[in-house]
Amino acid sequence: MKPFLFQNYEEVLIDDFVPELKEYDRIWQDGKISLDKQLKAVDLAKDHPVFFIGHRMSQDAPFHSHSFYEIVCVLNGLVENCTKKSTFYMGSGDICIMNLASSHSLKVVDPQAIVFNIGIEATEMESGTFKNIYRSTSFLGNFLREKEDLDYLYFPSNGSLRLAQLIQTMLTTHARKSAGMPFLLASEVMQLLGELVDLNEYSYWGVNNRVMELLDFVEKHYATVSLAELAQEFNYSESYLSRFVKKQTGQQISKIIMGKKMEKAGLLLQNTDLSVNEIALEVGYQSYSHFHKIFKKWYRQTPNDYRQHYSPEIATN
Repeated sequence: MKPFLFQNYEEVLIDDFVPELKEYDRIWQDGKISLDKQLKAVDLAKDHPVFFIGHRMSQDAPFHSHSFYEIVCVLNGLVENCTKKSTFYMGSGDICIMNLASSHSLKVVDPQAIVFNIGIEATEMESGTFKNIYRSTSFLGNFLREKEDLDYLYFPSNGSLRLAQLIQTMLTTHARKSAGMPFLLASEVMQLLGELVDLNEYSYWGVNNRVMELLDFVEKHYATVSLAELAQEFNYSESYLSRFVKKQTGQQISKIIMGKKMEKAGLLLQNTDLSVNEIALEVGYQSYSHFHKIFKKWYRQTPNDYRQHYSPEIATN
């Protein structure tokens, strides 16, 4: 999907998962990653309360903890996030917030995967720029204050254009290297956290092997698949399957299927000259008007406007 083909991520990449890096041993040696270590690794000044760093997942990251809050964003590919309590998968556009002092390791699934981390100093989160979120009664505020019991929160992207746009904005801001960059980035991270609260789709568990099998099935049969078919395929009752998927991913099965249909529709609008009506049929909608309504609500623009924006050369033919 075009919005997830992020640009400017090279500016935040370092290869600190590669043993040849001179800082490698010092960073990972005691299994505790401090803000100071990370900042020195990317040659940043110590007065950056919010920092960005990217990794090419060509090698596993050792099990470690942080002295700061970490937001993990997968820019592309698939990675495995292993914590003390569980292991789950993260795909393109997925986000995970690791709580203060929580421990985890990122394992290679796709060697081409790229992970983008946002680090927030503890004092900045608890009494600085982000204090209103930290002290709020929202699920995110409650999570951030429950440091001993809750290690992470997982947020599935499921084709969220808004989340993709916010991540892209941060990457672009970072690439500009302007004098106001630290202030702009802090503001943009605040917007990202606010959007996650607004979406209200999260899980304390994440995508395990069984859910991954289910998502793969949806990927192959998205145009026609139903809850009843999924339940039969995976030998669950419909009610149990609904609860299980909601618990693991934070989303209803119907939303996951719809997200896949919208993702495919977006790709077809960008990359083919099929008519909107033909695309509606291709992704499983027999009614053009129903498809148009769902698409506009999902992308906040009509199918024709979407095509004009992302592929004007097709729209004008």
